Amino acid sequence: MVQTVLSNLPALLFTLALGAALLGLLVWALAAQGAASKRTAQVLWALAAGLGLVGLIRLVVAP
Repeated sequence: MVQTVLSNLPALLFTLALGAALLGLLVWALAAQGAASKRTAQVLWALAAGLGLVGLIRLVVAP
């Protein structure tokens, strides 16, 4: 089961990137109300961009 998931690593990275981006959006909405830090949202968006970029590179470079 784990082997199947890891064989589709680019798809997994894109999924994790989407989740991080959506979580960043939620934190950003909370920050607009003063309940969270905008820095946390920015970190989550940077994480999402990094995961998406790594997923894209793995997809292009994969044999």
